[in-house]
Amino acid sequence: MPREVKQEPISIAEAARLIVGSRPSIVDGLRQGVINFSALAEMIKEQVMEIVGKQSVNVDSIKMALMRYAEELKSKKKLLEEQITEVIAKSILELKNDVAVLTVDQKNFIVRFDQIFKSLNSFRFLQLTQGNETFTVVTDLQSKEKIVEVVGQKSIILEIEDQSVIVIISPHQIIEVPGVIAYITDLLSTNGVNITQIISCYTDTLLIVDRKDALRAYQILENKILSLRKMLK
Repeated sequence: MPREVKQEPISIAEAARLIVGSRPSIVDGLRQGVINFSALAEMIKEQVMEIVGKQSVNVDSIKMALMRYAEELKSKKKLLEEQITEVIAKSILELKNDVAVLTVDQKNFIVRFDQIFKSLNSFRFLQLTQGNETFTVVTDLQSKEKIVEVVGQKSIILEIEDQSVIVIISPHQIIEVPGVIAYITDLLSTNGVNITQIISCYTDTLLIVDRKDALRAYQILENKILSLRKMLK
């Protein structure tokens, strides 16, 4: 008969982390230091008891486990914020205007891809993203007309003109540091800037925004980059 593997019991600390770890809002509260540890310990007490298999658990033990977990989260948050700050501070910006976004039926686009490919040298700007049933093409207005002419107007599912592209050129660390794009998008959304498309290309991040918001979005990002550079000095 196969030997039965005995499962190691779960500690109170492990149970507490397991419970709060599945609740992003609580984890965020622990990171920010705005959680009442006593109240949280009381709230999850019964769940902890079920997981550890005990009829009674000391609330103070849960509270201490939560406090240690919060310190770990704060430490990781501080390190991550430092890494994000460094990446953004070392980034540079470029702005390209007169851009359009096309959503094209995939089948018709693939059939005529060779024709489009032959015209690549004449395109001032082109970014291509493949979805399940469509291609999204971000290109300059003059090249947009060529693409529409080749694939046919009926193949165009969505067309958005009067767009601009903000290119964020970052150091290679952006590939390994989580949260950089979230930081940038949160910064713009907080200031009322809508992002039409986000495209990542190695160390380049392309933000497509409405042309009327482009200069303001560029200024917001530039001010943040400059302020973070001062912090690192």
